[in-house]
Amino acid sequence: MTKGFIRFIAGAVCPSCKAQDKIAITPDDKTIYCLSCDFKEHKPQENATKKTKTSSPNVFKIEDFRPKKS
Repeated sequence: MTKGFIRFIAGAVCPSCKAQDKIAITPDDKTIYCLSCDFKEHKPQENATKKTKTSSPNVFKIEDFRPKKS
């Protein structure tokens, strides 16, 4: 990856400012952030330790960032 490369999550809406298609993800897949406001969210640790089978190690699931319903 080159420096300055930004990966966007298509169709994502920022929960803070409600801007669509402004949510990006860090190269290490641990943080999502909004380019319109200062919103940042880190991936929960419990999902990082859970082993799941994926077809590619670079597969990212938006569910990892959604709050758990209790």
